[in-house]
Formats: sequence, C-alpha cells, structure tokens
Amino acid sequence: MKNRTIKSMAKRLAALAMAAVCTFSLTQVPAVKAAEVLEAGDYVVPITSLKSKAPIPAVNEAFNKAFGENANVSVDEKGNMTATVENRHMVINMMGEYHANVLTVEGAEYLSYKTEQSSTLFGKPTEITQIEVPEKMKFPITPSGNGECSLTITVDFMNNMMGGGKPYPTTVTLTLDFSKAQADTSGLNALLQSYDGLKKEDYTEESWKAFELKKKEAKELLAGGKASASEISGMIASLKDLKGKLQLVSELPEADYSKVDAAIATVPKDLTKYTDGTVKTLENALQAVIRGLKQNEQDKVNQMAANIEAAVKGLKKKPTSDNNTNNGTNNDTNSQPNLNTGNTTLDKNNLKDGIYEVPVWLWHATKNQASMAAQSLNNTARIVVKNGVKTMYIYTKSMKYGNIEASLQELKVEGADGKYISAKVEERDAAGNPVCFSFTLPHTKEYLNVKVNPHVAIMGNQDIDARFRINYSSLKQVSSVQVTKPSAQSSYGASNAPKTADYSNYSALLLAMLLSAAASVATLVYRKRQAR
Repeated sequence: MKNRTIKSMAKRLAALAMAAVCTFSLTQVPAVKAAEVLEAGDYVVPITSLKSKAPIPAVNEAFNKAFGENANVSVDEKGNMTATVENRHMVINMMGEYHANVLTVEGAEYLSYKTEQSSTLFGKPTEITQIEVPEKMKFPITPSGNGECSLTITVDFMNNMMGGGKPYPTTVTLTLDFSKAQADTSGLNALLQSYDGLKKEDYTEESWKAFELKKKEAKELLAGGKASASEISGMIASLKDLKGKLQLVSELPEADYSKVDAAIATVPKDLTKYTDGTVKTLENALQAVIRGLKQNEQDKVNQMAANIEAAVKGLKKKPTSDNNTNNGTNNDTNSQPNLNTGNTTLDKNNLKDGIYEVPVWLWHATKNQASMAAQSLNNTARIVVKNGVKTMYIYTKSMKYGNIEASLQELKVEGADGKYISAKVEERDAAGNPVCFSFTLPHTKEYLNVKVNPHVAIMGNQDIDARFRINYSSLKQVSSVQVTKPSAQSSYGASNAPKTADYSNYSALLLAMLLSAAASVATLVYRKRQAR
C-alpha cells in the first residue's frame, strides 16, 4: 500500500511539474519570440510600464507614463534595437506636488529639447525653477524575454533629494509589449508629404513616370493597413532612390536646332514675288520656332524644321505683271489695299507723303543674324512721311526666357551724328509696358544701330547694343491707318532670319537665366536633403 501510495504521489508530482513547465512555456515563449522575430524595420511598440526600484508608490506612479504610451523601436539587420520616446513631465504627489523630469538616459541621443518646471528643494514644493530637458530621446535597448529593458537614468527630483543637487543615477525598468508591435508608417507618410510640392513639368517625362508610379504604390501600401516593417522600409528606400533619379528639364542639354537653322537659311530674301497665302504660311512656320527647348523635346524642334521646309517648298509665285494689275492685295489692320501695283519698286529715298509698311527685324549688334530678343519685335514696321520727314513706328510685345519675363522698356536710335536718341513711347499695354515706339528715321540703309533695354534688374538695367534690319525691297504704301496699332497680318518674331543661334549679345540675360535655374536646383537639393 505504501509503495502504491508513494508511486501515486510521484506520478501526481510529475504531472504537476509537467503542467508547470507547460504553463511556463505557454506564458513565456510567445513573449520571447515576439521580441526576437521582429525583422529589420521600424515599429510602434506599446509601453506597458516604466518602473523605478524606489519602494515609493507615488514615485512609481509618476514614472509609469514618463515615456508616453508607445515607443518607436528600430531594428537593424543584426537585430540591434533602439527605442525613441517622448519625455513627459512628471508630478510626484508626496506631501505636496513635486515637479520632476528625466534628464539623461545612459547611451541616449537627444533629438530635441523643451523647457519644463523643476522642484529644487524637498520639503518645499513651492521652490520651483525652469530648466531645459530632453523632449525626444533615442537610446539602445536589449529587451529580455518578457520585454523588460533595464535603463540607467537621472531625474532632477532624485538629484536634488538624494544627490544633493548632483547627478544621482538610478535604474528603471522599461517594459515593452512586443506582441502588439505594429509597423511604423509615420516615416513613409512624412516622406510622401515632403514630395507634395514637386511639379511634373519640372522633370523629364520618363523619370517622373517611374517616380509617380512608386508614389502610387506607396499610397496603396499604406491604405492596405497590413504592411510589414520591411515593406515600409523598402518602400522608403525605393522612393528616395527614384526621387534622386528625377531628371530636371532645366539641366538637360539644349535640343539640336541645326535643321531649323538650315531650313531658315533657305527662305528667299524677297518674299514679294510670292502669293500672300503661301507667304503667310511660311511666316506662321517661322513664328512658331521656339528657341531654348531641351533634348527631351527634340521631336518638336524637328517638326519646326519640317514645317519651314514644307512652307518654303509651297511658296507660289504671283502671276506676271501683265496679268496682275490689281489682282493681289495685302491687307493691314483695316483691310487697306497695297497701293503698289505690278512690279513697281518704291524709291525709299524719295517717298511721297503717306503711310508705308516695311519688314524689320531685331538683329545682332555685329553678326548678320537675329538677336536673342527678336521675338519681342513685330516684323512689320510703319513709316509715316510728312513734309518729307520719315517717322518709323516699331511694335513690340513681352518676351519670356526661363523664369524671366520682360518687355522692351527703352529704345535708343543712332542718329546721323553717331549719337543715340531715345525713341518716343506711343502706346502701352494694360500692364504699362510699351508696345509702340516712334523715332525720326536718320537714314534708309539696311541696318540701323539701336540700343534696347528690357529693365531686368538682375542684368543691371543695362542698354544692349543691337541693330534693326530693314528690308526696303519689300516696302509698300498703305492708305490711312492707325499707325500706333500693328498690322493684323504681320507677326512677331525673327521671320526671314537665316540663323538665330548666336546669343552672345545677350550674355547678361543668359547669366540671369542660369542664376535663376541655379536657385531652383539649390531649393530642390535642400528639399531632397530634408526628405532624407
């Protein structure tokens, strides 16, 4: 009986021991795994408690939420962990209210600071001062199986009460609930928000398309609500990589305009031989030329060249003078007929009183090619002759280069004596910019020296040397018109200009453009660094 009783008791004890082992395993193993199986990435982990070894309930009650509700835990590829917490102000109720703050955590990096109240003397709760304390801290942690992390800290209250005002290190236990760890999405959200100010038109289509697609994937990942830490960190890395690969349009080389220049060089010098309709088509093609496009828009530049080539080939000559009497007319703003009939050429030096129109272009100061600002000039000018005095009327509009927009504000013309005289502003637009200048024509040579000034501050508001190229072979007389209003069928731009690639006369303007672009690039680099 005794042996049976002993055996029975032994079996019961063994069963109890096994049950205890199983119970221990069930309660301990999941916690161990929760901390150990976290893959590399960032997590939001609930803080269960923060306890001091001090056997004072009031102290532990104040400490319990000194690091807030959650810690942001980062895990690297080797499994090393760091916790980032918000340092909260504590009030210890112990025969009065004492203000306390965590001042240091061993091994911590202090990310920001704040000003808080601090009690300076135990026994006198009213003795309070303002001190600077950490606001956000990051420190290494080595959690045990149940998520406990031992930290060595200093607290101003303990320094004053136990250390006589000197640092009094104390050990506390931070407990984290790793079983409820969630992937931290705040970094990805912040990164996406930092990209909100980027503009599609500033970047090449190819690089922007890849970046925009990745942004869409990131937003879908966040919307799903089940992203893992590795997916979040991988998405952040991919976004930063594609952001760094965005190609600014302003940094691309300029498109090749050689075909455009070659096509312009084939334009006949005298277009009066051709029908108005085909000449108009050519003028439209020439006016459509936009300089300064980048390599990503080479197709547009090639199309400009093709349009000019087609318009030149499409030029049709007018019928001969015998069959042309009063058959062809060139209309101005008021649909007035060309008073020159047949092939009669006007004598530019002996013009009768009246109103005349003549092609004119803004030309480089020394080279026989159009100026960079040629598109600001209407290519039809008027000459009013009265009592033998010739007054020329020039028509202008605003021009834009990169981020700089300007209009010709001043025009000076070289007289017969070599001195420059300011042209008179006859008309202004709604913004107050001149749109019509007039001056007494000093001679009837093909080139007339002028100085133009767009009043661009970054260029120093300087006069810029240039020339008017006037095609007197196409001079025609028109009847009474409003001379301050440009002809409706004339166009702005460098029509008939054989080449416009040399812009050395406008080096100051180019410098201004480069400075403007540099400022934009600097801003983007700054934003990129901030986003990282």
